[in-house]
Amino acid sequence: MIDKCIVGVFKALVKMRWAPLFLLLCGMLVGFSLIPDRKIVRIVAFGDSITAPRKGVDQVFAQRLPDLLDGKIQIEIINSGVGSSHSGTIDDNAIANVRHGRDRFEEEVLAQHPDLVIIGFGTNDAYIDSKTPGGASRISLDQYRDNLVYMITELQKRKVRVVLMAPNPLSAPRPEFQRLRLYEYVKVVRALAKEYHTGLADNYRLFMDYGRMHDGYASLLLDGVHPNDEGHRLIAENLAKKIQI
Repeated sequence: MIDKCIVGVFKALVKMRWAPLFLLLCGMLVGFSLIPDRKIVRIVAFGDSITAPRKGVDQVFAQRLPDLLDGKIQIEIINSGVGSSHSGTIDDNAIANVRHGRDRFEEEVLAQHPDLVIIGFGTNDAYIDSKTPGGASRISLDQYRDNLVYMITELQKRKVRVVLMAPNPLSAPRPEFQRLRLYEYVKVVRALAKEYHTGLADNYRLFMDYGRMHDGYASLLLDGVHPNDEGHRLIAENLAKKIQI
């Protein structure tokens, strides 16, 4: 019915010698509909050594995202991963003498005026330096939660989209009790994603699902902690599905 109406309008305009203008306007409208908004979306990947570029890995997940998102959105990505960084401050735990999440959040995240932030902490927060099953983590579970809540709420105040990234599981030579402790931190990330309606890239579940299909997930890790190129490929592909602007 709509097509017949358009044809009828066109025939009438032909008689009135307005057909060329009609065709020009149609062409302009079609052209506008095919040209996407190419606004550059600024993404900050904020986290620890799993986020940071790493020797022995060709491309970490953040470096893979532009190609994966090409055609959907055009992005500028800032990698703010720091090795040994936990979510708190150096005053909370100074075993690793680096600037930690809360130390650098203002400068490396908020000051960059991002459209979206990927937050990936937990592996160092959960780590038990005494290497005993009942030992204390570097950052307590409650403190870890408070740190993430602070980051999430500060970003949401500014209308910045957030994707929380749950840590990937550990494997040998790391002891099993370290993996079990880390899983408690993974559960905090999952709960916060629901509570604050953020995106969630669950690397823990991603690797465990891979392991069920491939006789374990250890082949995705360089040293029982850090993903290799195949691990980062899986993380990046999963993240790309979670990023919606």
